Amino acid sequence: MVIDKIVTGISLKIRKIFDVSYKVYDDNVQQGMEKPCFFINYLDGNENRDIGINKKNYIDILHFDITGFSKNDDTPSLMEMADKLYDLEYITLTNNALIRADKMQSKIEDGVLHFFIDYKLFICKGENDNTQMNNYDLNGEVKKDG
Repeated sequence: MVIDKIVTGISLKIRKIFDVSYKVYDDNVQQGMEKPCFFINYLDGNENRDIGINKKNYIDILHFDITGFSKNDDTPSLMEMADKLYDLEYITLTNNALIRADKMQSKIEDGVLHFFIDYKLFICKGENDNTQMNNYDLNGEVKKDG
């Protein structure tokens, strides 16, 4: 669910940065692609356990590749697109949460822009199931030598 919210947030922000003439796809379109356009591709992610005493805390890092195609496949247009995509540093999710990109990198290869962006999320997955002791009675005696 989180990945869908991020893809939607990226898509809405791209539509805000660029005018409506830029199409945004979140699925692979083999035919009928209208240029200029962007494809939002989820690459992979990882989850690491974070230190927490009372809760299960995790850090999720999600990696995306935003692929951009200019109208004429010219490098200056792709460089301008890359510059504007750095505004994706902050996006708003569908639940109005604001998240910040952890890492961004752009690359132009064979007339195609690849804009790699990572989002790091801190997630709490609930309480630990630690059983605590209610009462403890201790009786003791002093041992006599004998």
